[in-house]
Amino acid sequence: MQTMTRRNFIKLCTSALVALGLGRFVPAAAASVRIKYPRQIITKNSATSRTIMWQGDGAREDAAFLLKAPDGSETSFAPEANTLLQDDTTTTFYTVHLEKLQPAAAYQGTITMADEAASLPIVTPPADLNSFTALFIDDSQCGESYEPFANLLGRALRRQPDAAFLADIGDLTDNGQSSWHWDSFLSVLTDSRAKNMPFVPVMGNHECYGLDWQFALPRRYLASFSVPDNGSRNFPGYYYSFDYGPAHFIVLNTQITELDGLKPGLLQEELLWLKHDAASAKKPWNIVLMHKDVIAYDEYQPGTGHAGGISDVGHDFMKAFDALGIDLVLTGHMHTYRNRGHIYNEQPDRRGPVYLMFGPAGNERYTVPPDTTFDKVSLDQSDPNRYRNYMTLTVTPAKLIATCFLEDGSTIDRVTLTK
Repeated sequence: MQTMTRRNFIKLCTSALVALGLGRFVPAAAASVRIKYPRQIITKNSATSRTIMWQGDGAREDAAFLLKAPDGSETSFAPEANTLLQDDTTTTFYTVHLEKLQPAAAYQGTITMADEAASLPIVTPPADLNSFTALFIDDSQCGESYEPFANLLGRALRRQPDAAFLADIGDLTDNGQSSWHWDSFLSVLTDSRAKNMPFVPVMGNHECYGLDWQFALPRRYLASFSVPDNGSRNFPGYYYSFDYGPAHFIVLNTQITELDGLKPGLLQEELLWLKHDAASAKKPWNIVLMHKDVIAYDEYQPGTGHAGGISDVGHDFMKAFDALGIDLVLTGHMHTYRNRGHIYNEQPDRRGPVYLMFGPAGNERYTVPPDTTFDKVSLDQSDPNRYRNYMTLTVTPAKLIATCFLEDGSTIDRVTLTK
């Protein structure tokens, strides 16, 4: 959540626990001496490319990535390396960009550092893929332990073992500068089946908090995920887009409040990029992923000066969504599920996109009031037994089916859009 008053108690507890070294979920990957958290990152075209990342403690070491093709041939790659010092910890992030892969092919990747090796299967979809199902989570941030997130993700992946990719729509961790939070999140991600599929990260407001819980530049997020190039000199990695099957996905950054005093100009640049990117898309469906929601609910909005109604983010983006023919907007941030259907369209001959907000994959929860003007389906997720959920999105050229599930697999809501 953006509102700092909601965070006061949690951040005090977290600071105390970190200071005492208590309450920590110890990542399984901590047993690895060198190679940590191997992962696959989404690219603009997953049928022919893939980005591989991993990290290690300390300064750069000699490392290599070996790719074995379906015909048995092997190619060795020297990774790019980027070292970050944060939270009294030095971490080096290793990146390999794989291009000109064969569509519909199974590769085997091997990471090597000194006497250590880690394998990573890489499977590309067909070039003419016309249907797929992807898995979406949001607000995976946790407090004292990331085990609740591990449980939710494990159950979701068991029910969707063939998911095309996994997307996390912001607030991946509870604190964007905490090494423990990042290690815990990445341990869950890479100790699961998720490491065998592309990962789609979305920046949330918690990625822009420092150890003192003040706004901070998201250096750890940017170092952790080498996402598709957006062409920006000032904000590379902050927002991006990619194609998958019959859908074009636009990943936006809603952290205007957090970043404007530290790195101004994000909104203006992003809006110009959005208009060009959406206008250039050639897929049947245009889908936006962004963290903060278009409805304010009970969260005070600095721009409008009040809570409730259309949020600052809504005022920033919704007119552009209408004009550009966006079909679906998926958000999070408020830690609850809300289906608002088509809203905020000022063009009588066109419907605006459908707006769906879904709740947390982690263990942070809030009581959020319904909005009687906009909510068509509203779920009270303050109940500790009903607050974690995930979503699947099935896409064909003629149909989108978004289904939101509770952790136990029961269905909250299903929305179908047709062309």
